[in-house]
Amino acid sequence: MNAKRIEALQHNLTQNDITAAAILPSAGLFYLTGMTAGLSERPMLFIFTADGQSLGICPSFEAERVRRDSGVITLFTYTDVEGAAFGFRRLFEAVGSLESVAMEYQAARLLEYTLLRDYCNVKNLLDLRPILAEQRMAKDAEEINIMQQAADLADAVMANVEANLRSGVTELEVVATAQDFIKSRGARMSFISVIAGERSALPHASPSARPIQFGDTVVVDLGCNIEGYTSDITRTFVVGDIDPEIEKIGHIVLEANRLAREAVRPGVTAEFIDNAARDYIVSQGYGQYFTHRTGHGLGLEVHEEPYIVGGSNFELQVGHTFTIEPGIYLPGKGGVRIEDDVCVIATGAISFTRYPRAVKVLK
Repeated sequence: MNAKRIEALQHNLTQNDITAAAILPSAGLFYLTGMTAGLSERPMLFIFTADGQSLGICPSFEAERVRRDSGVITLFTYTDVEGAAFGFRRLFEAVGSLESVAMEYQAARLLEYTLLRDYCNVKNLLDLRPILAEQRMAKDAEEINIMQQAADLADAVMANVEANLRSGVTELEVVATAQDFIKSRGARMSFISVIAGERSALPHASPSARPIQFGDTVVVDLGCNIEGYTSDITRTFVVGDIDPEIEKIGHIVLEANRLAREAVRPGVTAEFIDNAARDYIVSQGYGQYFTHRTGHGLGLEVHEEPYIVGGSNFELQVGHTFTIEPGIYLPGKGGVRIEDDVCVIATGAISFTRYPRAVKVLK
């Protein structure tokens, strides 16, 4: 349990006139308690009240693990015969009505909300995400150190991928080799995508059994997980001879990446960073082919706040971590994306990821 983080959350609940936060197994729960757990048909829910209580509801057979892993001692348990409602009724008997409850809409289920409503007299449901996201966005020194380790590992995996890219090997075989490599380092991947040929113009395509062919553009997007924190890097390669337009957009995307990274500093808006990359790509005639935001927050989740997107007046501050990932995608031909993980510092930004950024031709 991270008492400091929980106290900060409970203070924010008081400031927002919210009775309690109700948190399911999620990145938010890990942030507050250090516990990881999966969702199942048996509800597990943690309640942090504005008046300073930390409580939990879980199946009886999970109680010892929950206490050990989360540090939450006061649990309201239920057996399979009793059913989850029994635990929620016990919570109500102990603390009374939870009239105003906040849950993360992105990490909540109707199952737990319905039980809270029916057995704990919840009358008002609010989104906890803005409150918890504000806490999580500004990383402390320990978090930044862990994220640098995750990025260093991602750089190493990218080198492994590059070494195995060649004509005849399939996308899935490259993925499998990278996964074996990361396992040999005693770590794990958050995700990996290797997309070749004209499908490289599809930003979120899935790897396939298609063999890589001579002349293919290959977009490699991957992340590694260290102590719950993830990295996220994308590099683009060409196996064989490079198409002249792919070479052209490679230079454009590389410059857009540089401009956006150099625009980062405390006090600028997320839109300002997006514009730094987008305006350049537009000026080169490829604006319509840059089809997504310039970046997203990074930490315990691959995608979290802040989002580096047009229209966002959110001001970046020291400790905010996010991606810079401009891309140009040409339907039927291929795409180029160059993605880095950055952290706002007092004088600008540092890049966690350092693998060579330019599109590399592999002969």
